[in-house]
Amino acid sequence: MSTDVFKDDFRKFVWLVWKHLGLPDPTPVQYDIAKYLANGPKRSIVQAFRGAGKSYLCSTLACHIWLQDPNAKVLVVSASKERADAFSTFTQRILSELPITQHLIPGPEQRNSKVAFDVGPATASHAPSCKSVGITGTITGSRCDYLIADDVEVPNNSATQLMRDKLGELVKEFDSVLSPGGRIIYLGTPQTEDSLYARLQERGYETRIWPALKPSRDEEVGYGGTLAPFIASLEHATGTTVDPARFTDEDLAERKASYGKAGFALQFQLSTSMADADRYPLKVRDIAFLPLDPETAPMSIIFFFF
Repeated sequence: MSTDVFKDDFRKFVWLVWKHLGLPDPTPVQYDIAKYLANGPKRSIVQAFRGAGKSYLCSTLACHIWLQDPNAKVLVVSASKERADAFSTFTQRILSELPITQHLIPGPEQRNSKVAFDVGPATASHAPSCKSVGITGTITGSRCDYLIADDVEVPNNSATQLMRDKLGELVKEFDSVLSPGGRIIYLGTPQTEDSLYARLQERGYETRIWPALKPSRDEEVGYGGTLAPFIASLEHATGTTVDPARFTDEDLAERKASYGKAGFALQFQLSTSMADADRYPLKVRDIAFLPLDPETAPMSIIFFFF
């Protein structure tokens, strides 16, 4: 088979990488995510259930980008430096082991570390072909054509409103390092109803969501038009797995029992509305008000619940 088909079609390249890594064939859900990664808008947010392979797919995407354009610059940002470096390390492994990408291995005079590296055919540049950094690290002065934000929102940096506001300010720096015509891709799981990813939609980002279980019609409405069309088109029964090759119904039922309704709704259904309804059962709308005389009050109050 000609190598051109792998350069032209990202999904075929994903299949090739999965084969090399000894993984099962990519699932229909993974192929659909790959299609969106390759052809999505310049500002996009990918939310898929835990274990869907988002990070693997994005490392593979970086390699595919360099197959098409060795001079492309990729910046990887994660909540922690260790997570960003893991992304970079895995990407280097693909380049060095896959025959079709071995010409992209850095030369002896090029940068070659898990923090920053060049690909072989790239011309000399201040910016490396790939650079990894934590969200609180310094990205000022960097330049990239593709910025991959891999799980920048985690419980440790989004637990309070102050933390969420700080995170919202940090990600604004992304646009200052992006080259004209460049692309920003977020991969992540919302942690609260007031998630960074919800705010980003107000800034012109498009969100695409792949939950683990087929949502009901009412639940589909709750996603506000962000549910992947592929998921909506499935004829699976409501509440059954959308990717049986990854998770069976029994497996997901066990995880739901372990996580609890709120945790499962966030981690596997990517639904903040469902999660917060269970996480915060006390609502302002449930407060009972009683009109009283400003001078006197009754000795006792009896509540009647209907």
